[in-house]
Amino acid sequence: MGRDKATLAAGGTPLALRAARAAAAVAAPVVLVAPAGHPAWSLGWPAVADPGEGPLAALAAALAALPAEHVLVLGADHPELRPELLALLAAERRLAAAVACRRAGRLEPLVAVVERAPALAAARERLGAGDRSLRGLLRSLRVAVLDEARWRPADPEGRSFADLDEPADLAAWEAGHASHHTEVP
Repeated sequence: MGRDKATLAAGGTPLALRAARAAAAVAAPVVLVAPAGHPAWSLGWPAVADPGEGPLAALAAALAALPAEHVLVLGADHPELRPELLALLAAERRLAAAVACRRAGRLEPLVAVVERAPALAAARERLGAGDRSLRGLLRSLRVAVLDEARWRPADPEGRSFADLDEPADLAAWEAGHASHHTEVP
């Protein structure tokens, strides 16, 4: 993106705030993971310090800080996380050590639920081996995979997986939402 995405406004609302609000519809507590002193710490949600070693290390920091048995894992750059899909993931949390959607043949590690203890142990092991891959973490856990036929009723257009990585992604997303440009409640 060329700049910080967590505080980047999409539809008038910072991306991290959109993700936190979607998560709060189905989970508690909700925390943001960001470097110490990052502007995301002032968004009104508790935050965990990101060690700055990639997404797997950030997830491991959150898993170590949270007391919950299961953790909803979301990317802050997903502007349209659907609470219905997040509720489905949460409802399926006891099926395996992780629950993730398969979309277009790939597992989605940033719209998933993990069982905290085994995910933290696996994350630490992978980080110790120099592997920083979130998909690698999922591969190391017993995963209940929700194929499209299972998750599409909760998110028919797959909007929860919209990911803003480039300025063009944000421009296209904004253009597609210009007619109903409102802040997330």
